[in-house]
Amino acid sequence: MKRRKLWHRKQQFRAALCGHKAVEAAAVCLFLMVQGQLAAVTLVHVEVATKTGLLAAFPAVALTFTRFARHLANRWTSSAFFAACTFMADAAIHESHYPGEYTEAAMTAAGAFVFSVAVSYTPVGRKIDQLSEHFLHTTPAPE
Repeated sequence: MKRRKLWHRKQQFRAALCGHKAVEAAAVCLFLMVQGQLAAVTLVHVEVATKTGLLAAFPAVALTFTRFARHLANRWTSSAFFAACTFMADAAIHESHYPGEYTEAAMTAAGAFVFSVAVSYTPVGRKIDQLSEHFLHTTPAPE
């Protein structure tokens, strides 16, 4: 019973992580794509931002199936890893709307990092942090 509950908590964390990280990356990507002019947002912008957000969240969710998942319990390492994933996703999905090939991807990654850290201090972020604590438990080494 205890093992099933732990599995359920881990699945809840994975779902929350996927949703919340995808939204963070998509929001920053969307804002930068239209260069801050939110009235210019179209469905095509929303589609591209959604693809970027999902692609950025995928490696973080995949990491939860490895022994390195415990690093996602720390807001700083989680946000840094997510920023790197966001950079790669943004660069892969669309070209930069700013001078320089990877300028927008770098700005999106920086924005996603800041947004991720800021969200981690909110009640929603604290709830997700509580769910991530189940990845911190390690089995003791045999003597």
